[in-house]
Amino acid sequence: MNTVIFTGCDAAYAPLAELTVPFMANYAQRHGLDFYAFGTSPLDVPNGIYWIGVCGALKALREGYERALYLDIDQMITNPDFEIGLPGFGFHASQDWGADATEPWHFSMCGFVAHRDCIPLFEECLAMEPAWRDKPFPEQGPMREVIKKIILPDETGPELLTSLTVARIHPRRFLNAVPKEVDPTVQEPWQPGDFAAHLTNIPLEKRIELFHEIKKQAGLV
Repeated sequence: MNTVIFTGCDAAYAPLAELTVPFMANYAQRHGLDFYAFGTSPLDVPNGIYWIGVCGALKALREGYERALYLDIDQMITNPDFEIGLPGFGFHASQDWGADATEPWHFSMCGFVAHRDCIPLFEECLAMEPAWRDKPFPEQGPMREVIKKIILPDETGPELLTSLTVARIHPRRFLNAVPKEVDPTVQEPWQPGDFAAHLTNIPLEKRIELFHEIKKQAGLV
């Protein structure tokens, strides 16, 4: 499947990007994927740096990619052998990492996989940008509003829904494995062998320190 993996950040997170982006680029090369790291929003959107996921996916899918895999810049790939292994349709993300994530639509936009049938979902989300411009999580909030209307229960088989646009929210460690060093109360913390470690919710210098610690724990060179 024609796939791109992408990320992005502004200059403030460049020191972390210098560490995480090579892991993403190497993963893409290993699996025959294209890769992009954006320094600004690929679409003309106010405060576009906060909309890298939606805008990058829209650009990729509109330009002919069948699938787009997004990772926040603070996602560190720790298992380069990980295979996406998803059906070729729909929106896929992971449950948010906190104990307050009790509803299926409490997912995280830190990482997601989207297929071409998701273009209308992203367009609907982006149309909500003005209403969310001054609110926390200006991309994740409206995307949750869009997705929770079409969310697919975990027990429903995807083989029955190949003609529909659906959303499946996976367990946290699929694309949102947060190390316990971030917060000792994290639900389902990162473990060696997980696809990626989400170095979130701590100061930048601490994220960089944690990158090197997780690198050791994962046995990466």
